[in-house]
Amino acid sequence: MHRRCIAALAVLSLASSAFALGGKEPSREVSQATPLEPLVLRVGAIKGPSGIGMIGLFENPPALPQAATASFEAVPSADAMAAKLLSRELDAAALPVNLAAKLYNSGLGYRLVAVVGNGMVKLVTTDPSLSSPADLRGRELYVAGQGATPEFLMRTVLIEVGLDPSRDLRLAFNMPYPEMAASLVAGRISSAVLPEPFATLALSGNKNAVVPFSLTELWKRATGQDDYPMTVFVVRSTLIDERPAAVAALAAAYEASIRSTLADPAAAGTLVEKHDMGLKAPIAAAAIPACAFTFVAAPEARPAVEALLSVFLASVPASVGGKLPDDAWYADLAR
Repeated sequence: MHRRCIAALAVLSLASSAFALGGKEPSREVSQATPLEPLVLRVGAIKGPSGIGMIGLFENPPALPQAATASFEAVPSADAMAAKLLSRELDAAALPVNLAAKLYNSGLGYRLVAVVGNGMVKLVTTDPSLSSPADLRGRELYVAGQGATPEFLMRTVLIEVGLDPSRDLRLAFNMPYPEMAASLVAGRISSAVLPEPFATLALSGNKNAVVPFSLTELWKRATGQDDYPMTVFVVRSTLIDERPAAVAALAAAYEASIRSTLADPAAAGTLVEKHDMGLKAPIAAAAIPACAFTFVAAPEARPAVEALLSVFLASVPASVGGKLPDDAWYADLAR
């Protein structure tokens, strides 16, 4: 009797298993996913115009999924930003496109998420006889930032209009941006290539100051690209892989911040001064409409990015790490 009971229980057990495996009763799966550890995404923006588009996030840090939050830091310069990325003090940053490429090519795993700022460089002059690119022949032209985008932009467009930048005019790099703008206002120099907001400062401070022609239009003629990127948003590769929803939410919040900045420059200017972004509120508010903030996802921005980086690469290969970044640099958050 004992043996018959054991046999009967075994048959019932097998029948029950077969019933479940046959799908006649829904199976109930228990999730074994390990809860994510809380994470603070540390985000940096360089003080000045390149960081203004992020100002809404400084004021109202976004809520992020996947147990993540975000903190924001204004960094005084591109060199200081590079140091913080090298030391892994930051997880994401807005920085110049050539610096982002150089860091990636040097082995740092920060991938391009989006272009967040397009061309904001202008040639400003108080000389009424300077009205076309050809008029630059034989002149002295102050340029903001040797080895930075303004220099390589000018070298490219000068060649396009038939001028040799090494022989047909003198490019001067011995003056910082604020002093250059102040010198234009005071009449100590007559022509300079300046990024925003310094171009706006010069134009508003001297009634004779004008922009005689568009550098962006000359760039378009030279490269076939409608614009050139100046600022990009990069995120640590491991975070893109491990917390893609959090990174996507951060990117969406950044895009929304840019839209609100452009929609209300006065309010954004107030926040720029409040969060010590390196500019007074009236100056920031006046410059925002000319700053060309945008948000173009990496895959779509790639042709424009490579067009600019190719100019750096041809002139000073070390400025972008000796090569164009490979396919993996361009993060596709939509995947």
